Amino acid sequence: MAENQGLTRAAEAGNQRSLVTYAIFVGLTPLIPVPFVDDLAQSYFRRRLVRLLAASHGHALGPEDLDALASERGGGCLSGCVVQTVVYPLKKVFQKIFYFLEWKRAADLTSRTYHYGYLLNYALQPPRAGGESIMALRGASAVREAIEAVCRDSPIKPVESAVGGTFRQSKRVLNSAAGLLAQALRRITARGRPDEEQVAQAIETVEPAEEREIETVVARMQKAIAGVPEEHFRSLRAQLDARLGLKAEARP
Repeated sequence: MAENQGLTRAAEAGNQRSLVTYAIFVGLTPLIPVPFVDDLAQSYFRRRLVRLLAASHGHALGPEDLDALASERGGGCLSGCVVQTVVYPLKKVFQKIFYFLEWKRAADLTSRTYHYGYLLNYALQPPRAGGESIMALRGASAVREAIEAVCRDSPIKPVESAVGGTFRQSKRVLNSAAGLLAQALRRITARGRPDEEQVAQAIETVEPAEEREIETVVARMQKAIAGVPEEHFRSLRAQLDARLGLKAEARP
């Protein structure tokens, strides 16, 4: 058991920076003042996070598994584009109200993405030297559904507070990072509504600069999350095990 716990902590520490970075990137998407592309940008960052976590554990995800793990229930452009068609003009009229709401949404989305990535990282790592991971035992679709259920039903207030506090202290930097992203996306929307590949290419041109821009925010958020009691994360792991029919004592 002690060996298993050590492996868990090492795997978590190794991926913590990537997890926090891409949780923030996903959270920034509501702050992009470019209509119709925030969902595509959000999808890009979620897929990048999933691929990075999988690669860190030696998993080469096929297209179906990547789609299963990176998709978000209720996501997609069909409903989102309809809503944005109605809402975006209102933002121009009620700027202050929407500014507050979008910052709240950004912090909530960052927290939700962090929890999802944390549990995905846990599901990808082997329980012991030479053992099989939860992902290998249960498959991508089952793991995604179980993680979403845990995130939906479990209290996530401790991390929400850490994220919210970091965002309140970092608005200038986060606004600047969102601005870099918006500039790249505006260039392609000037030629019409872009597709997923065009959005990905636009983001890739500014992604290194984005990472440098938010370095201090990432460090601040890592420190804040490190102060969250371990019991919170232990409970999340135990709930995921239970939903997937795994014995808690067989896991770290």
